[in-house]
Amino acid sequence: MQAYKKIEVIIPKLESKRLIALLQRNGIKGYSYWGGIRGSGDRGLQDGEGLSEAFVNAYFVVACSEEDFNRIKEKLRVFLSDAGGVCMISDVDWLIH
Repeated sequence: MQAYKKIEVIIPKLESKRLIALLQRNGIKGYSYWGGIRGSGDRGLQDGEGLSEAFVNAYFVVACSEEDFNRIKEKLRVFLSDAGGVCMISDVDWLIH
């Protein structure tokens, strides 16, 4: 087992490319994400309906070392203050196989 940080981010889907670029610029190579996430928060209902992706969220999961997390956390905070969304951080164990 190895200790990691799990970063969960929910943002407007239209901001996904910007978040991926931020991760890549900062050496974070591994992530998973799902588009079409529905829910409600500070910016109201994101129901996935309509003619555009303006009301659709994306959900990202990143597992990284604490060192990697410390390198990107302020950049992630700045990104979220501009793009909107939420970010949750957890301590997790990675099962090495």
